[in-house]
Amino acid sequence: MLTHTKITSVESALFQHLDALYASAFPHHEQRQMAAKLAAIANPHYALEAWFDGEQFVGLSGCWVFGDYLYVEHLAVDSSLRSQGYGKRLLGQILTRAPVTILEIDPLTTEIARKRLRFYESMGFVANSWPHVHPAYHEGVAGHDLIVLSYPAPLDARAYQRFNDDLCQQVMKDVTAA
Repeated sequence: MLTHTKITSVESALFQHLDALYASAFPHHEQRQMAAKLAAIANPHYALEAWFDGEQFVGLSGCWVFGDYLYVEHLAVDSSLRSQGYGKRLLGQILTRAPVTILEIDPLTTEIARKRLRFYESMGFVANSWPHVHPAYHEGVAGHDLIVLSYPAPLDARAYQRFNDDLCQQVMKDVTAA
């Protein structure tokens, strides 16, 4: 079983390591600016976690818990450890935290995006048909189309709307102003 440590401050010794992985694993338009990272870490719904296999740093997760569901905003495995089963193990542990887990992936325009979908489907996620635009992380950058995946079943209209409202009003609250 992997272990994890919640990061509660950017002053944590682990934060710099997580932030370096975050910067390399996600494109700029999907990254929070420092002020927005501070706001997220201070939010009681959010957990930024460093994941370990023994002493070996494996990856990071940034998850939001809202009542009966969990939203995975960011999930990354150290590039030197990919294709070794760590993503499945890490995500498998996250899936035990709430009855429903939601995340987003890029539209299926590249082989990498299709491979990512196959990975999540192998974990029990299903793609939802709701048209979805993730709000912008940066001023002057448009929101971007994403596919909403949910575990263990598709979201009905009410559940999708609740997720989208939480995303816009909580997760992304003041992100571009930060």
